[in-house]
Amino acid sequence: MQNPIKPWTVQQSTVVYAKKWMQIKEEICQLPDGQIINPYFVIEVPDFCNVVMVTAQDEIVMVEQYRHAAGIISLELPGGMIEPGEDPMLAAKREMEEETGYQSNHFELLYSIYPNPPLENNRAHFYLATQLTLTGNTSFDQYEDIKLVLVNKHDFMNKLLQNSFTHGAQVGAMFAAAVKLGWLKP
Repeated sequence: MQNPIKPWTVQQSTVVYAKKWMQIKEEICQLPDGQIINPYFVIEVPDFCNVVMVTAQDEIVMVEQYRHAAGIISLELPGGMIEPGEDPMLAAKREMEEETGYQSNHFELLYSIYPNPPLENNRAHFYLATQLTLTGNTSFDQYEDIKLVLVNKHDFMNKLLQNSFTHGAQVGAMFAAAVKLGWLKP
Protein backbone atom coordinates (compact mmCIF):
# COMPACT_ATOMS: atom_id res chain seq x y z
CA MET A 1 0.00 0.00 0.00
CA GLN A 2 1.29 3.44 -0.92
CA ASN A 3 1.64 6.23 1.57
CA PRO A 4 -1.13 8.84 1.37
CA ILE A 5 -0.47 12.05 -0.54
CA LYS A 6 0.35 14.90 1.85
CA PRO A 7 0.14 18.64 1.32
CA TRP A 8 3.20 20.84 0.96
CA THR A 9 4.34 23.18 3.72
CA VAL A 10 4.62 26.85 2.78
CA GLN A 11 7.80 28.18 4.37
CA GLN A 12 7.52 31.68 2.95
CA SER A 13 4.94 33.54 0.88
CA THR A 14 5.50 36.97 -0.67
CA VAL A 15 3.12 38.95 -2.84
CA VAL A 16 5.21 39.97 -5.86
CA TYR A 17 2.40 41.50 -7.92
CA ALA A 18 -0.98 42.93 -6.97
CA LYS A 19 -3.24 44.94 -9.23
CA LYS A 20 -6.97 45.24 -9.70
CA TRP A 21 -8.40 41.69 -9.39
CA MET A 22 -5.20 39.64 -9.47
CA GLN A 23 -2.26 39.04 -7.22
CA ILE A 24 0.72 36.72 -7.62
CA LYS A 25 2.48 35.14 -4.68
CA GLU A 26 5.99 33.73 -4.81
CA GLU A 27 6.31 30.91 -2.32
CA ILE A 28 8.98 28.65 -0.92
CA CYS A 29 7.41 25.23 -0.40
CA GLN A 30 8.69 22.12 1.31
CA LEU A 31 7.43 18.82 -0.05
CA PRO A 32 6.62 15.95 2.35
CA ASP A 33 9.90 14.23 1.40
CA GLY A 34 11.87 17.34 2.40
CA GLN A 35 12.61 18.73 -1.08
CA ILE A 36 12.25 22.48 -1.48
CA ILE A 37 10.56 24.18 -4.43
CA ASN A 38 11.73 27.76 -4.75
CA PRO A 39 9.99 29.62 -6.26
CA TYR A 40 6.46 28.34 -6.69
CA PHE A 41 4.01 30.91 -8.03
CA VAL A 42 0.36 31.07 -6.99
CA ILE A 43 -2.04 33.29 -8.91
CA GLU A 44 -4.91 34.60 -6.83
CA VAL A 45 -7.92 35.59 -8.94
CA PRO A 46 -11.60 35.87 -7.96
CA ASP A 47 -14.03 32.99 -8.07
CA PHE A 48 -16.32 33.08 -11.10
CA CYS A 49 -19.64 31.69 -12.28
CA ASN A 50 -21.27 30.78 -15.57
CA VAL A 51 -24.84 29.88 -16.47
CA VAL A 52 -26.22 27.48 -19.07
CA MET A 53 -29.47 29.28 -19.90
CA VAL A 54 -32.24 27.41 -21.74
CA THR A 55 -35.28 29.13 -23.25
CA ALA A 56 -38.72 27.54 -23.57
CA GLN A 57 -37.86 26.96 -27.26
CA ASP A 58 -34.78 24.88 -26.27
CA GLU A 59 -32.34 27.61 -27.25
CA ILE A 60 -29.14 28.20 -25.30
CA VAL A 61 -28.61 31.87 -24.48
CA MET A 62 -24.97 32.64 -25.14
CA VAL A 63 -22.76 35.68 -25.48
CA GLU A 64 -20.14 36.45 -28.06
CA GLN A 65 -17.19 38.59 -27.02
CA TYR A 66 -13.54 39.26 -27.73
CA ARG A 67 -11.04 37.50 -25.44
CA HIS A 68 -7.78 39.41 -25.68
CA ALA A 69 -5.36 36.92 -24.06
CA ALA A 70 -6.29 34.29 -26.68
CA GLY A 71 -6.95 36.85 -29.43
CA ILE A 72 -10.30 35.27 -30.32
CA ILE A 73 -13.98 36.07 -30.63
CA SER A 74 -15.52 33.56 -28.25
CA LEU A 75 -19.07 32.17 -28.14
CA GLU A 76 -19.61 31.31 -24.50
CA LEU A 77 -21.87 31.11 -21.49
CA PRO A 78 -22.85 34.29 -19.67
CA GLY A 79 -21.11 34.83 -16.36
CA GLY A 80 -18.35 36.62 -14.58
CA MET A 81 -16.48 37.28 -11.38
CA ILE A 82 -18.04 36.79 -7.98
CA GLU A 83 -17.64 39.77 -5.68
CA PRO A 84 -15.95 39.12 -2.29
CA GLY A 85 -18.54 37.67 0.10
CA GLU A 86 -21.18 37.32 -2.64
CA ASP A 87 -23.18 34.11 -2.82
CA PRO A 88 -22.17 32.31 -6.06
CA MET A 89 -25.79 31.66 -7.11
CA LEU A 90 -26.75 35.30 -6.59
CA ALA A 91 -23.67 36.31 -8.58
CA ALA A 92 -24.74 33.99 -11.41
CA LYS A 93 -28.23 35.49 -11.42
CA ARG A 94 -26.75 39.01 -11.41
CA GLU A 95 -24.30 38.25 -14.23
CA MET A 96 -27.01 36.52 -16.25
CA GLU A 97 -29.26 39.58 -16.22
CA GLU A 98 -26.41 42.09 -16.66
CA GLU A 99 -25.10 40.32 -19.77
CA THR A 100 -28.30 38.98 -21.36
CA GLY A 101 -31.34 40.77 -19.95
CA TYR A 102 -32.85 37.47 -18.81
CA GLN A 103 -33.90 36.37 -15.32
CA SER A 104 -34.86 33.01 -13.85
CA ASN A 105 -35.88 31.63 -10.48
CA HIS A 106 -35.26 28.07 -11.70
CA PHE A 107 -31.57 27.69 -10.98
CA GLU A 108 -29.67 24.51 -10.32
CA LEU A 109 -26.00 24.11 -9.45
CA LEU A 110 -24.36 21.78 -11.96
CA TYR A 111 -21.04 21.69 -10.10
CA SER A 112 -18.19 23.73 -8.62
CA ILE A 113 -14.53 23.16 -9.48
CA TYR A 114 -11.03 24.56 -9.19
CA PRO A 115 -10.47 25.44 -12.88
CA ASN A 116 -6.64 25.52 -12.79
CA PRO A 117 -5.41 24.21 -9.40
CA PRO A 118 -1.68 24.01 -10.19
CA LEU A 119 -1.50 27.79 -10.67
CA GLU A 120 -4.71 29.44 -9.43
CA ASN A 121 -6.58 29.22 -6.14
CA ASN A 122 -10.06 30.25 -7.34
CA ARG A 123 -13.25 28.25 -7.75
CA ALA A 124 -15.73 28.22 -10.61
CA HIS A 125 -19.44 27.59 -10.14
CA PHE A 126 -21.64 26.43 -13.03
CA TYR A 127 -25.44 26.65 -13.06
CA LEU A 128 -28.36 25.60 -15.20
CA ALA A 129 -31.18 28.14 -15.56
CA THR A 130 -34.54 27.33 -17.14
CA GLN A 131 -37.93 29.06 -17.35
CA LEU A 132 -36.31 32.31 -18.41
CA THR A 133 -38.00 35.71 -18.43
CA LEU A 134 -36.67 38.41 -20.75
CA THR A 135 -36.51 41.78 -19.00
CA GLY A 136 -34.24 43.42 -21.56
CA ASN A 137 -32.36 45.14 -18.73
CA THR A 138 -28.67 44.68 -19.44
CA SER A 139 -25.84 46.46 -17.64
CA PHE A 140 -22.46 45.77 -19.18
CA ASP A 141 -19.22 46.43 -17.32
CA GLN A 142 -17.15 49.35 -18.59
CA TYR A 143 -15.01 47.25 -20.95
CA GLU A 144 -17.56 44.63 -22.00
CA ASP A 145 -18.61 44.49 -25.64
CA ILE A 146 -21.11 41.65 -25.73
CA LYS A 147 -23.42 40.31 -28.42
CA LEU A 148 -26.35 38.13 -27.35
CA VAL A 149 -26.66 34.90 -29.38
CA LEU A 150 -29.47 32.34 -29.17
CA VAL A 151 -28.27 28.89 -30.28
CA ASN A 152 -30.92 26.28 -31.03
CA LYS A 153 -30.61 22.86 -29.43
CA HIS A 154 -29.48 21.13 -32.65
CA ASP A 155 -26.73 23.66 -33.40
CA PHE A 156 -25.62 23.75 -29.76
CA MET A 157 -25.27 19.97 -29.60
CA ASN A 158 -23.41 19.87 -32.92
CA LYS A 159 -20.96 22.54 -31.74
CA LEU A 160 -20.53 20.78 -28.40
CA LEU A 161 -19.92 17.33 -29.91
CA GLN A 162 -17.56 18.76 -32.56
CA ASN A 163 -15.49 20.54 -29.87
CA SER A 164 -16.26 23.95 -31.38
CA PHE A 165 -16.58 25.90 -28.12
CA THR A 166 -13.31 27.59 -27.21
CA HIS A 167 -13.75 28.52 -23.52
CA GLY A 168 -12.26 25.42 -21.91
CA ALA A 169 -13.54 26.01 -18.39
CA GLN A 170 -17.13 26.06 -19.67
CA VAL A 171 -17.25 22.95 -21.83
CA GLY A 172 -17.80 20.56 -18.91
CA ALA A 173 -20.80 22.59 -17.78
CA MET A 174 -22.23 22.45 -21.28
CA PHE A 175 -21.94 18.65 -21.27
CA ALA A 176 -23.38 18.43 -17.73
CA ALA A 177 -26.35 20.57 -18.75
CA ALA A 178 -26.94 18.52 -21.91
CA VAL A 179 -27.07 15.36 -19.79
CA LYS A 180 -29.34 16.99 -17.17
CA LEU A 181 -31.70 18.21 -19.92
CA GLY A 182 -31.81 14.75 -21.54
CA TRP A 183 -30.17 16.04 -24.72
CA LEU A 184 -27.21 13.70 -24.28
CA LYS A 185 -27.37 10.23 -22.78
CA PRO A 186 -24.53 9.28 -20.40
